[in-house]
Formats: sequence, structure tokens, C-alpha cells
Amino acid sequence: MQDLIRKFSDRCDLISVSDVPLLREIFNKVERHSWAYFAPYLACYSLPPSRPLYLLKKGDNFYILQYLSREHSNRVDLILPPAILTSVIKSDLLQMKEYLDQPDIRILWVDSYDVDGLKKIFGKDIDIREKEKEYMYDPKIVFGLEGKEFKDVRKRINRIAAQNPVFFPLEKNDLPVAEELLSKWRSTQGKKNRFLFDWGYTRAAIHSVEVFNARDMSAWGLELDKKLVGFSMAGPINRNTACFFVAKTSIGITGVSEYLRWRTFGMLRDYNLVNDASDLGIAGLRQHKLKFRPCGLKPVYTATI
Repeated sequence: MQDLIRKFSDRCDLISVSDVPLLREIFNKVERHSWAYFAPYLACYSLPPSRPLYLLKKGDNFYILQYLSREHSNRVDLILPPAILTSVIKSDLLQMKEYLDQPDIRILWVDSYDVDGLKKIFGKDIDIREKEKEYMYDPKIVFGLEGKEFKDVRKRINRIAAQNPVFFPLEKNDLPVAEELLSKWRSTQGKKNRFLFDWGYTRAAIHSVEVFNARDMSAWGLELDKKLVGFSMAGPINRNTACFFVAKTSIGITGVSEYLRWRTFGMLRDYNLVNDASDLGIAGLRQHKLKFRPCGLKPVYTATI
């Protein structure tokens, strides 16, 4: 990887929380709405040494690379397409592919707005396929809970509201308890879902709550009877769209997940849309997200060069 960096880039940084302002500046040039464009997510998803993310600059283009180190093989892929799609990108990536001696290079998340541009640049040298659909919400409608379509979720929320819950900004003293809650959540959900995609970056986000600027990410906790039963994190993808980044709750308390999500949507009402990611193909998660009546399902793609 170091050889690639020296040969290919003018500048390279291992992505961390300190890079969030630069990532937001890069992303603001295009204002995509996909969940992966939430800069704090990328900072937390970068987990060296097994999965570091690098921000490479070559000329006017930035490339966000994922380096996977395995026992018998290593692999480099792009997390997102470069912000500005130009013909230079094709020569850069084909050159990178040849140097790495990989059969292909993947772009792991491609926003629907970039599909046509990538096809135009790469032609037959790229294969683009739908990866998943992300749930988009109008936070004002969700927080309002009006109409019969919200009857079930409203009932569950009212059940928790009657218990005098406390919804509050998560602070330093709350983080050990939040990590303990996450660990218990993982031990339970891990029995149902063999691969918990968000475990690592959620843990990293807990450790970084104090470091993030409130303009980039906010975190909240939920208590019942002075006991932490959930926490959530969210922040801006762009000026109009927020990312519902994390929501974790204690298992077995009816209505607590719905209440936490409802209160978090309420904190995001200044945005036109909230992207709550995909359902990962998990039926229970799909049912839960549909309860909040998404205003749309946004397709996200993956590309192979």
C-alpha cells in the first residue's frame, strides 16, 4: 500500500476524525444524498490495521481508498467515486488497477446521480449494479406522527412517554455505559445476524463523541428510571439531508427503539430529508423502518472496474 501511495499520489492521509472538515468540503461540491457521504461515518469506518481508509490526492482529484489486509491476500478498493467525474479518473483508476495487479477495483458505494457519469467515462470497462435501497424520511412528518399510518408506532412511543423517559445529549460520563449497551446488543443480535456491519464503526464513534464538532455529528442518550436504555447519533450529509447514523437500544423493552428514533428525528427537523441507510436485507429491520413511513427508497449502487 505504501508503494502505491508513493507512486500514485501527490498527498495521502490515513482518514481520522480530524479529516472530517476536509471530507465535508469535498462532498459539498456535489451534494450527494447517499448515507456513505456522511463524513463522520468514514472517519469511524477507518479501522487500522485491518481496514484503514486513505484519502489520496492526485492533481485535482481526491480518492478515498479502503485497504483490506487479510492473512493470504490484500485488496484495495474505492469507497466512493471522486467528487468531480472527469476523463482523467479513468486513466488514474486503470493505472492503479494495473499497478496493484488486482483483477478489478470496486467502488463500494455509488450514488444514483453518478451512475450515468461513470458509464459515460468508463463505457464497457465498468459494471454497475444496484447494491441496496436506503430509506429516506421527511423528519417533520415523522416527528408529527399524524394519521392512521402512524397508529402502531404512535402507540409504542406513547407507552414509553408515559414512563417519563429522559432524552439528553450524550456526554463523556455516559460513554462507558453506552459501550456496555452496545456490547450487550452485539451479543444478542450476533446470534441472529452472523455479520454485524456496524459494530466496529459504532464502537469507534462512541470513543470519538467528544472529538467530533457538533456541526458534524451529535449524540443523544435515552434513560428510563435513571438507566441508559439507548443512544443515537446523527448529523449532516449536506445542507438539506441529514444522516441517521446510529441507533442502539436495550433488547426487550417494547417501544424504546421507536421512541429513540422518534426523538432523534425531532432533532433533525431543520433538514428536508433524513437518510436512515438500508435494511441490510434483514426482515425485522425492514419492518421497523417501514413503520416510520419513508417518503422514498433511494437506490445505491456498486461498481466494478
